[in-house]
Amino acid sequence: MRAQWIKAFTPLSLNIPTKQWLRAASGAFLGVLACVICNLWLFGSEITLSLVAPIGASAVLLFVTSATPLAHPWSILAGNILAACVGVLCVLYIDEPALRAAAAVCLAIVSMLALRCLHPPSCALALAVALSPTLTALGFDVLIPIASQSLLLLGIALIFNNLTGTAYPRVAAAPQQNIHNTADPLPIARTGFNEDDLDQALNEFGAYVDIRREDLEDLLRLTEEHTFKRRTDHLTAVSIMSRDLRTGHPEMPIEEAWIRLKEHRLKALPIVDQHRRLVGIITLIDLLKYFELDAPISRFHRLRYLRNKRLKHIMTTPVISVNFDTPLIDLVTLLTDRGLHYMPVIDEHRQLAGIITQTDLIAALYRGWLARG
Repeated sequence: MRAQWIKAFTPLSLNIPTKQWLRAASGAFLGVLACVICNLWLFGSEITLSLVAPIGASAVLLFVTSATPLAHPWSILAGNILAACVGVLCVLYIDEPALRAAAAVCLAIVSMLALRCLHPPSCALALAVALSPTLTALGFDVLIPIASQSLLLLGIALIFNNLTGTAYPRVAAAPQQNIHNTADPLPIARTGFNEDDLDQALNEFGAYVDIRREDLEDLLRLTEEHTFKRRTDHLTAVSIMSRDLRTGHPEMPIEEAWIRLKEHRLKALPIVDQHRRLVGIITLIDLLKYFELDAPISRFHRLRYLRNKRLKHIMTTPVISVNFDTPLIDLVTLLTDRGLHYMPVIDEHRQLAGIITQTDLIAALYRGWLARG
């Protein structure tokens, strides 16, 4: 227990790629430089020196950890303005400097948490307003330099981060729609954790987690995917695909395709050209669109083929396909959430080499489960 407690003081992994260090430092340099120059020009050196420390702290959040809730645009704007108001109020009603400083930080934290705009540098700002004679003398007019520097730093962060490949603020990915237009979650979502599970886990954790809830959900799902890949890395498309295939060609009449599907009890037929390159695919559903009823001479109706229809007229193209090395996790996504039932496998020359059905996928998942056990 003692060793674990001591280990808790060792440096943590920041998980920030090395190439991001220079990017973040450059952004912070530009942001602080612009804010200090503008404050010196507009408000003078005394006010600038009193406000410069929180600028540097905010720059760290906005350029180094821009994905965290602490760096959200609402956090820096509302947090700084709210903290400044708290500092002014403490000056008006509390005479003892030490008590005023403590109250300013305490009330700033509570206020920011209540309005969901927690921004740690704002607490330093509340202290500066509460204790600095230069800022104290301004009263609520102190909001003018604070709001202006917050807007300027935020504007630079918005431009610089997005121009350098870091989305700010991060936009949550649009949820995938159920292709069947039902209220059911996607198949993978039904077997994994859901929003209620995540909320319960966060409540039981009992501490503030410095990551957006949406990002945490994405991170956990990526962790699940990598775990699945590690456990099923021996299963790829080439190891589970069907190889003895029945195919069609673009000039094949639809009645011939129907007979072939019926004869081999298939539900899809890949279409290849003379070089066996994959050019399309048809399914039973595709074929049924090109049948019509005979005249109702009795209460039994029969289907007849529409004449002069070739597979090239009705096939789906281009075809979503995979290669030999496609991992099982990618096949799961394609054959469940994407609503595909058949997945052609092509070689490096785009020649058809096999096909994977949902039945093949189920068998592979079962085999992977047995191997893990």
